[in-house]
Amino acid sequence: MTHFNICIPNYNYERYLRLTLDSVLTQSHGDLQVLISDNASTDGSVAMVREYQERDSRVAMNINRCNVGFFGNLGKAAAMSGEGWMNMLSSDDLMRAGCLAAMSSLIEGLGDQAARTVVSTAVHEIDGEGQQTGYRGFDRSLWAGARRDEALSERLGADVWIISADRLLRNCLPRLRCPFIFCATLYSRELHDAVEGYSQGGIINPDKRFAWALLGQASQAIFVDAPYFSYRLHAANQEAQQAQSGALKHLVDEYVSTFALEKAILDKAGLTRDQMVRGFVREDIALRGLKQLSENKRKLALRGLRLGQAAYPDEIRRDKAIFALRALLLLGPIGVLLAKLARGPAQRAWTRRLQGAAA
Repeated sequence: MTHFNICIPNYNYERYLRLTLDSVLTQSHGDLQVLISDNASTDGSVAMVREYQERDSRVAMNINRCNVGFFGNLGKAAAMSGEGWMNMLSSDDLMRAGCLAAMSSLIEGLGDQAARTVVSTAVHEIDGEGQQTGYRGFDRSLWAGARRDEALSERLGADVWIISADRLLRNCLPRLRCPFIFCATLYSRELHDAVEGYSQGGIINPDKRFAWALLGQASQAIFVDAPYFSYRLHAANQEAQQAQSGALKHLVDEYVSTFALEKAILDKAGLTRDQMVRGFVREDIALRGLKQLSENKRKLALRGLRLGQAAYPDEIRRDKAIFALRALLLLGPIGVLLAKLARGPAQRAWTRRLQGAAA
């Protein structure tokens, strides 16, 4: 039977943590450990977990003497893991009924390939009250070239898509995108240790560079297009913090990735660092700027453009989409309307170009 290590980093999420713990401990697959790393919480989180420990030996807790930050606490939680498979579950997210039984069946079906496979699934998006607000499923643009595995799909009763790790990297790196959903990703302890865990750095999205590192060591990746997790969106989670920071933390993370990503990962994807730079300018400066302008967030678009000019002035001058963004920024309210019309076609053209290059 597959053993699962469910790693839960927590800081002051007493409101949600009980729901998260219950969603894991009531799984029909019982071979698991729940490993909570508390980041010096000031609410009742620690007392709550101690209650669980008194009645369930599968629950373990580490308490940091001081707050080591979100990134640091991911490493603390992961370090508690034993052998088997790992999942990093935020303390406000949920594991849906039947998840671990399905993942165990999938892993058994993979046989000898399992240890070098990264698995991710679809998720339901929920709000702070637990109401479903959306769905994140199979992204065909990021997983272009994936094939549907008939035997695994029949085994799980859901579409199971499989792709080589190098092809998935080739799809994702030029767009500086993560192909996995944070709470809904599973991997072997062997793969985790091969990349030294969360050692790649990052400000607000450390899971992205960790995912790229995993793919650098993996042979393949799988996406199960069924919602085995619920991802909570509310005012205090990472996506909300990114929006509140004016997206600068995100842009700085993306910029650092263009020069800090290991050459071995680029080589596996068959890409150059110049392609990463072009992707950063097009995806994170030009196309993100068009989106922001279409939402009448002119200052954010300008801020991103200025960062791009400071980081890569030559590439900024060469990119045609940057030229269009600059022109629209000068047009005031008319530019906002035109950005709404231009945004979709510009994104589709860029995606087609990348898919053609990756094929």
